[in-house]
Amino acid sequence: MPPIRFKPPLPVRFKVPKGKILPLPQNQPDIQLGKSIVATRPHRVSADQIEYARKILRRYMGRKGDFLINVHATYAVTKKPEGVKMGQGKGNIDRFVARVPAGRVMFHVPSLNPLAGFSPNFAAFREVAHLMPMACKFRVQNNTFPDNLSSGRR
Repeated sequence: MPPIRFKPPLPVRFKVPKGKILPLPQNQPDIQLGKSIVATRPHRVSADQIEYARKILRRYMGRKGDFLINVHATYAVTKKPEGVKMGQGKGNIDRFVARVPAGRVMFHVPSLNPLAGFSPNFAAFREVAHLMPMACKFRVQNNTFPDNLSSGRR
């Protein structure tokens, strides 16, 4: 008898109600060390927009540059075919979107120390922010503190 091989099940594609985008909790801000793009308004970002942004960042940063994408298009959006009358149930799944609340870090370049001679407002983030459907802001969060607190022991 041949060995039984495990075959993972196919992902289930659920049709979900539109709902509203819940805001981030006040006591848990989305803060990460490094350079990041933050959404200023809640919006739905499509999987195509996330993929275009990934391609832009990869093109600017090269093969070895690392970045993180913190939004994932897992929310199904339905649409009825053209010319179909109202009623007769919900339409078929048309595309997938990510529900992004205001204040969420969407794209992130991790770096603990600020890079010397490097302007953090670089062109890749400007191009990605222009591509997003909502207003975005650029945030630099580093581990340097005033009054030489980060200089270590003396």
